[in-house]
Formats: sequence, C-alpha cells, structure tokens
Amino acid sequence: MTTASSKTVRAVPPAKPDTHPEDRRVRTRRIGREIGILAVNVYERGVFDVVAFEKDAAKIAPYPWMRSVLATSAGLVEDVGAAYVKTARQVLR
Repeated sequence: MTTASSKTVRAVPPAKPDTHPEDRRVRTRRIGREIGILAVNVYERGVFDVVAFEKDAAKIAPYPWMRSVLATSAGLVEDVGAAYVKTARQVLR
C-alpha cells in the first residue's frame, strides 16, 4: 500500500549567482597577480642560486680563462635576470 505525502512541495527558486561577474573578474585578477608575484619570487631566487654557483665555481676554477668565463657568465645571468624580474614586477602592479 502506498501513501501519498501530505507535505506541500516548495517551489525551488532559480539559482542566483552568489557574486557579480565584475566581482569574479576582480577576484580572478587578484589571485592571478598573487600567483604571478610568487612565480617571480621563485624565479628571482633561482637566478640568485645559479649566479652564486657560477661565482663559486669561478673562485675554484683551475685556469684563469675559466675564471673569466664563469665570472662573465654569472654577471650576464645576473643582469638579464634582474631586468626580467624588474619588468615582471612592473607588469604585476
């Protein structure tokens, strides 16, 4: 035997977005900016580590020409990395 429920069924209101599209864009932009800043920080640290390694290698290199090449390479990597980081930080403002 089946019994019918005596409760009335409420009409479900249409789903409303909890935020406006503008709010979503702002939030997405903020999150993207934070991720970008983290990525630039990680890149900067990586460049610093590579430069430190090359400078240390230049100190213990057995040949003067090798010291010169490693020191020049470290300087170049440091300068290019600094320019990239500076530009990336300006873009992320």
